[in-house]
Amino acid sequence: MVAISLYLFAASVALVAVYLKYLYRWRRRDEPPMVPGGLIWGNCKEFGEHAVRFLHKSHKSCGDIFTIRLLHQYLTIVMDPHSYDRFTREKTFDFDPIQKQVNHNVFSFELINPRKMLKEAGKTVRGHYMNNIMQNFSKYLNETFADISTKDILGNLHDIPKGENWCASNLRVLTARTMFTSLFKTIFGNPRPEDTFQPMPVFENFEIYHKYFNYMWLGLPSSLFPAATKALKALVKQPCSSDFLSREDLSHYIRFSTEYMLNYNQAETEIMGHNLVYLHVNYNTFRVSFWTMYFLLEHREAWTALSTEIQTAVDEKKQYCSSDEPIAFNLDEVESLPILDSIVKETMRSTSGVFMVRAISEDTKFEMENGQKYFLRKGDKVAMYPPALHKDPEIFEEPEQFKYDRFVDAKFYKNGREVKNPVIAFGSLCPGKRLAIAQSKWFLMCLVNMFDLELLEGQRTCPDSAYHGHEILPPKNDVEVRFRHRNSFQTLSFE
Repeated sequence: MVAISLYLFAASVALVAVYLKYLYRWRRRDEPPMVPGGLIWGNCKEFGEHAVRFLHKSHKSCGDIFTIRLLHQYLTIVMDPHSYDRFTREKTFDFDPIQKQVNHNVFSFELINPRKMLKEAGKTVRGHYMNNIMQNFSKYLNETFADISTKDILGNLHDIPKGENWCASNLRVLTARTMFTSLFKTIFGNPRPEDTFQPMPVFENFEIYHKYFNYMWLGLPSSLFPAATKALKALVKQPCSSDFLSREDLSHYIRFSTEYMLNYNQAETEIMGHNLVYLHVNYNTFRVSFWTMYFLLEHREAWTALSTEIQTAVDEKKQYCSSDEPIAFNLDEVESLPILDSIVKETMRSTSGVFMVRAISEDTKFEMENGQKYFLRKGDKVAMYPPALHKDPEIFEEPEQFKYDRFVDAKFYKNGREVKNPVIAFGSLCPGKRLAIAQSKWFLMCLVNMFDLELLEGQRTCPDSAYHGHEILPPKNDVEVRFRHRNSFQTLSFE
């Protein structure tokens, strides 16, 4: 009995020692206040239940900057939108370790000299490359719109006469068959019939795998999640790099990154992992498109306003082309449509879950925009959480409401000062932000120009707050819609 008591005492002492060494720490002078949390999990429970509400609550009690703990990781949160530029410019706030953590923990690969690769590869989604991407994307999008008009999800032929019969679908499936498929082909080229790496199977497996992103990013092994493990095995069944490189319609980004990794003698499995990272980035563009479609259908006044704006733009173009040729738009013309721009921004504001996280490479005295200075420790992480800003009632009136025209000729203020970056959906370092937004806008333009869509009676959904940390939140449930061709339309093309 005495021996058992001694063992229990020793175990208790060991647990306390582990807690004090790895989980507990004293707040040092000039450090941000710490938000109280659980003994083992820290603030995981409250953050996981609803990150925005938790951070708003912590903001009220602790101020514009505070530290939380997620498992063993300490994370300092900057809640002041006016300090955004200082956050992004601080040299000791390093994104490389975060990127490495995601690549290793979630997609099982490492990049050699990642900063150089991403800097060079990032050029292939901007400038003249972007115009080429948009042209290919537009071509594939028109093909998918033709497919949903002539084939069911299994590929069986059917016909939808213009302006007559309605066709029913899940909104998620409809968006995947059109937007995701077009993105997939724009990235990897048109798959061969014998390839197992096809858009819809990849989409279904990516949906499964993505559910566990937050857990794996924090370091929990994918083996704890059998569904994720099974999905990943399917996702890595890709054509080899030489097969991809032989495709004329392969994207410049994948071509450059593949050749770069081959030059460093990186394995095929690592190239496949990087392909999945890039697909992950584009998967968020698919989610934006899902939500823009949903909000347009839920708020019919938004559909009417956008339809009128697009029809006006199309009618102006019709004067200069014949009725049997596509109506061409360029990027400047797409970006100049105020209702379209506002709807996409409002969608990202309403559904963004992105976490802008950096590793602190050196002990740092970080100065906020108001002049206050705080000591931040080397080895911790620091973050801004845009969704908490997007739902701030001091910045946005009725932030829980979707208002399609919120961003038309609008400015936003916090503490009497204009907020320079009111919507931060893809993070400050994403080289393809403009491309992703342009693709989302073009998808909406073509969709509204070509189809009538309606939500079926009683169909509603909302963003799932359990997935805060994802760039764009998934819906809690899918919804049923019906669609048909408009009585009269001309196909759009990108020039």
